[in-house]
Amino acid sequence: MADLETILFSNAIDADSFLKAAKFKLADKETGTGYNNYYYTSYEKKDSNLILLRTVSFMDVYSEKDTSRLVLYRTYNKNDQEEMQKQLIENGYELSRRSGNEFFYNKGNYTVVNKISEKQLKGNKPVITYEFEMGR
Repeated sequence: MADLETILFSNAIDADSFLKAAKFKLADKETGTGYNNYYYTSYEKKDSNLILLRTVSFMDVYSEKDTSRLVLYRTYNKNDQEEMQKQLIENGYELSRRSGNEFFYNKGNYTVVNKISEKQLKGNKPVITYEFEMGR
């Protein structure tokens, strides 16, 4: 959780360096009028049959003198999900409400949304994804 907060409050260059040091690779960057979107991936081979994928994306949206940032962490590993929920509580976030498979955690003026959903990957059976989204 602290790592996502670091990305949330860093400038894009520092966030990029931070993610690369954490073994994430920039997979895609999209730039448009008033926004930049960065998409990072990390693959970890656990054994010969299991490859663990994690992604982090962040989008900066510019309007006049203000910049907003949205950070999204996605994993397909239930243990990562449980660790992130534990870190939320340890970092002072409190569960404020639940709506279906979406959990809303608050700390001061900040909200983290934890979404659990099923995704259909091309040519594979459906998988469960765990997402953590925060913004400023």
